[in-house]
Amino acid sequence: MNSPTGFLSENIWILTRYDHISSVLINKKFGRGNRFGKGKITANYAKLNSLTQMRQHWVNFLDPPEHTRIRSFINKVFSPKMVNELKPGIDSIVTYLMDRINGNEAEFISEFSYPLAAITIAEFYGIPKEDRDILDKWAMQIVKTLDVVTNQFTQDDLKNIYRCADEIKDYFRKQVEEKERNPKDDMISRLLTIENNGDRLTKEEIIASLVLMIMDAHEAPKNMISNGLYALLKNPEQFEKLKNDPSLTEGAVDELLRYDSPAQFTGRRTHEDETVGGKEIKKGLQIICMLGAGNRDPLKFSEPDRLDIERKNVIPLSFGGGIHFCAGAGFAKLEALSAFENIAKNFPDIKLKDKEYHFHDSLHSRGLESLEVYLK
Repeated sequence: MNSPTGFLSENIWILTRYDHISSVLINKKFGRGNRFGKGKITANYAKLNSLTQMRQHWVNFLDPPEHTRIRSFINKVFSPKMVNELKPGIDSIVTYLMDRINGNEAEFISEFSYPLAAITIAEFYGIPKEDRDILDKWAMQIVKTLDVVTNQFTQDDLKNIYRCADEIKDYFRKQVEEKERNPKDDMISRLLTIENNGDRLTKEEIIASLVLMIMDAHEAPKNMISNGLYALLKNPEQFEKLKNDPSLTEGAVDELLRYDSPAQFTGRRTHEDETVGGKEIKKGLQIICMLGAGNRDPLKFSEPDRLDIERKNVIPLSFGGGIHFCAGAGFAKLEALSAFENIAKNFPDIKLKDKEYHFHDSLHSRGLESLEVYLK
C-alpha cells in the first residue's frame, strides 16, 4: 500500500494517519456495522449460543439508538466522580502488591500488573477477588472474538470459546441475582438500580455488559502498565526524569499510551459514501483504523519513535474516539498513574533483565509475554 489510506482487501480500507483516524472515529457516517444488534433479536433468542446472545448487547458492536441507550447507563457507573473516588482503593492495592514482592527479582506481569488489574475490577464489581484467575481464563478466550479481522478459529477453538461464554455468563448471572437479593455499594448493584427516564437495563444487558467490561479491564490496564514500564526501562533517561519529578507522571501515562498502545486497531463500517484522505470510500465497506500507527504519525508528532514523557499536547488514539471512546479509560489511567508513581518511588533502581522479550501473537491487543526485572 503506497498511501496512508488504502485497500487492505476488496472490501476493507486501512487508515494509518492520526488525523484520518480521528476524523473517522467521530464521524457519524461511520459506525460499528453491527451484525449482532437488536434488530437481529427474534423469538429464537433463547436458542442462540451464549456468546451470540451477549454480543447482541455489547456496546462496541452497536450503533445509535441502541448504543446510546446502553452506553448511558455504563457512563453513569464510570462517571469521573465515581472513578476518582476509587483512587485510594487503587493506591492501597498497589501498595499491597508491592509489599508482596520479595527478593531482588520479579516477573512483573504475574506479580504486579495482572493482579492489579484483576483485583481492582473485582473490587469495583463487588465480586470475590479469588475468582480473578478463572474470570481471566474465560475472558481471554472470549476476547479473541473481538479480533474479527485477523482471527481464524478451528472447530476446537470455537468449542472452547463457546464453553467459556456459557460459563462466564452463568457466573455473572449468579452474581447479578445475588446483588438483587443483597445489594451493596458496587458496580453490579448500581447497574441493577440505575434508572434513565424510567428505563432500566435488563438482566441480559447487565450480564453482557459485565462480560465485555471485564475483558477490557483485565487486558488493557495490564498491558498498558507492562508495556509502559518496558518502554521506560528501555529508555532509562526517561525513567530518571519520572523519578526526579513525580509531577510528570500524568503526562507520562499519555505518552506511554501513544508510544506503545495496548490496542492496535479498531474497526468501523461506512453508513454513507464518504471521502477520507482524498479517497472515496463507498457505503458498506469496512474501515480498519490502525491506532498504533496513528500514534506514531510523524505529521502529528515530532520524532514519533522517540519516547518523551515531557511531550506536550499528547492525545493518544489508544482508547478510540467518538461515541465508542472507551468508557473505562479514566479507570485504566488511574491504575497506571498509581502504578508508575509507586514504581518510581519504591523501586528507583529497577532494571530489565538482559534477555529477549516477546509480545503475544495478536494483531489487536499488544502485550508482553513476560517482563523480568531486577528491583535493586
